[in-house]
Order: sequence, then C-alpha cells, then structure tokens
Amino acid sequence: MGNIKAGDDIFFTATMAEVLEKQGHFEDALMIYKILADTTPWDQTLSYKIERLKGLAERKRKSPAKGA
Repeated sequence: MGNIKAGDDIFFTATMAEVLEKQGHFEDALMIYKILADTTPWDQTLSYKIERLKGLAERKRKSPAKGA
C-alpha cells in the first residue's frame, strides 16, 4: 500500500491517520482508517473518511509526479 511496513513503530489512531492525510500520505492514512473501521465498525465517520481518502489516493496515483 503506502510507506508503512510491518514492524514500523507507529500508533494506529485516528490522530495519526489525520496527520498522515495532512502530509499527503493518503494511502497510509487510508490503511489506518481501514484498520480502525475493522475494530470499531459502529463508527460511521470512519466509513466517510475511507471513501473520501480512496478518491484522494486514486487521484494522487493518477497525477504525474512533480518534477517529472
């Protein structure tokens, strides 16, 4: 997916996902939100964030790299 790998010292929290999202790391934020959604299926805000980030991540993948 993104830059997060097994063994990374990272906390899977909504706050961490928000930080990653603000930094433009949409794939990593999306992964964290999906993990949180699996563990807290009653939190409907996570579904909204996941759908929004899917679109942002897809657009970022399709856009040409800066400086290319």
